[in-house]
Amino acid sequence: MNTELDLLILEIEKTETKLSSFRKKVFELKSFIEVDKEFSDSNFNNDDLNEIQHRIEEKDKLIEDTESFFKIGRWSFDFDNLEWSAETYRIFEYPEDYKGTLREFYMSCVDEKTAARLKEQGRLRRQSRENSVRNQVIITPLGNKKLLTFTTNPILNKSGEIVGIEGLVKDITNRITGKNGLDNFFNLSCDLHCIASFDRFFLKVSPSWVKLLGYTEEELLSKSYMEFIHPDDVHKTYEKIEVFDGITSVYQFENRYITKSGETVLISWNSQLDPETQLLYCTARDITKSQMAQDQLLSDLSSKDLLLREIHHRVKNNLQIISSLLSLQSGANSEEKHLVKLYQDSQSRIKSMAAIHEMFYQSEQLDKIEFGKYMEKLIGDLINTFASEEYTIDFTVDAETVYVNLDNAIPLGLIINEVVTNSIKHGGDAAGNVRIFVKMKTFLDDKLQLTIGDTGVNGIKNVLDSSDETLGVLLINSLVDQIDGKIEQMNNCGGTTFQLIFSDKLNIKS
Repeated sequence: MNTELDLLILEIEKTETKLSSFRKKVFELKSFIEVDKEFSDSNFNNDDLNEIQHRIEEKDKLIEDTESFFKIGRWSFDFDNLEWSAETYRIFEYPEDYKGTLREFYMSCVDEKTAARLKEQGRLRRQSRENSVRNQVIITPLGNKKLLTFTTNPILNKSGEIVGIEGLVKDITNRITGKNGLDNFFNLSCDLHCIASFDRFFLKVSPSWVKLLGYTEEELLSKSYMEFIHPDDVHKTYEKIEVFDGITSVYQFENRYITKSGETVLISWNSQLDPETQLLYCTARDITKSQMAQDQLLSDLSSKDLLLREIHHRVKNNLQIISSLLSLQSGANSEEKHLVKLYQDSQSRIKSMAAIHEMFYQSEQLDKIEFGKYMEKLIGDLINTFASEEYTIDFTVDAETVYVNLDNAIPLGLIINEVVTNSIKHGGDAAGNVRIFVKMKTFLDDKLQLTIGDTGVNGIKNVLDSSDETLGVLLINSLVDQIDGKIEQMNNCGGTTFQLIFSDKLNIKS
């Protein structure tokens, strides 16, 4: 459209330049005749003047005929007065009996939003020396809605100042609406449009099909479209076509086509049946590259998933090896009771970390685990380790569904290990039986609260503040700092009970 307008503008400007030259000549001649009639009579006669005027009229007619033929009008605006050519009047369907100014008529044809924009556009045009093209919708006095395209060029005076604007106007309504508009959309769209029949033939295809498959339009229309489909997808395509009933709004599916050069392309379809004509109207899209990118991404994610699982598995196995070595070392030093206790405590801590990694590589989501399930496993394993026929050890876990990541899981696991181990050893009731409880719940918006303890009768108050800190107490305090938490002993709960508040780094709760 812009190329056509540019050529027309150039041709009209050439004609107008010649016309302007003739008009200037006529003005000079008229002035000269009025000043010196005698000289004029001796050098010029009315025939000369009439000839020039006739040529001017011919050029005027040529410009008018050119505008009419191409249905392109001219306009000019000196920021006060608006002027139109005859074709512009026809485009706007100007009524001969209109009483107002041309500018008032023009403003009556545009809507309020356009009128508001024109004021700002006018301000900008007073400053801009660049040519532009803009579209505008009008309603003519006959009630016809038209889409017009305007070219706009600045008018400069001898000093180079912008004194107005001018350009061409063309009605492009038919290019947007009706059959022409549909054809333009069909032919210019990057998507694959087609109309197909139930006898497996294309009736109409957009040029995008030719570009994608490499076949000519005639080749695509002369063969059944089944011949272009990948052999492995033919049966699937038959099945999809058979289910068309005209009731379902849009059918969506994917299949592969073979191009003329032998390449395979994956096409995504959106198809709808017209019940009256029994024709399929389809819009498709080549998704080969996006599917390849998606497959590559899934492959990369799968590889990373396997790698992470393998890392967790190997870490767990290495920790178990260390635990086994400690067990052997404990047996070799069985006479040294304090060493045996040290080995056993270290084993317990290592097992708690191994359990973390085991749950991570078994989890569907490798970046987090449900901590309530981990606590049940960890405490259950500890109780089995210290099981005794002389007394019973029971525990309860009351936890919201809360997920934690590896950075939080290992410190929390070690804290629970220290507290539970201490409860098993020292938290029995008068009969020696141990009752351990754990609760975890949401605390404020981004924090979690963990309460863990026993109902024993031999609880020691202010364990964490004791000047004689054991390794376990030192470890707990260090781990609490690691997760930006705060821990305190609840001295009014009976037994030995601790409450830990820490940040929920995942902030994922369900």
